[in-house]
Amino acid sequence: MLAQTGAGKSSLLNKLNKDLNLETNEISEALGRGKHTTRMVTLYNLFDGLIADTPGFSSLDLNVSKEDIKKYTAEFNVDCKYKTCKHINEEGCRVIPRLNKNKLYDERYKNYIKLMSEVK
Repeated sequence: MLAQTGAGKSSLLNKLNKDLNLETNEISEALGRGKHTTRMVTLYNLFDGLIADTPGFSSLDLNVSKEDIKKYTAEFNVDCKYKTCKHINEEGCRVIPRLNKNKLYDERYKNYIKLMSEVK
């Protein structure tokens, strides 16, 4: 798994398989997320395959286009009024009206907007 430091990668693996008993740390009140715990990449046998628990990162440099972000964000890959809709403030967007109805969807949308704003 690949995610930011303190995102809960090891905690998620512990939920998937209680026998792993991976070390985790408490939630930082200052940061509102977990504290860095995993120090090295480890592969685990899960569900007839391998999954890697990795240390987190604080930043990530992606070489992707806005079109790629839109295409690979499944819940926002919908047919809007215009094919060029980026789901930000366009007329006829079918993503924006779905906001404020589902917390997970809203969080994904915030991350989507952040990624879109970081891509040149």
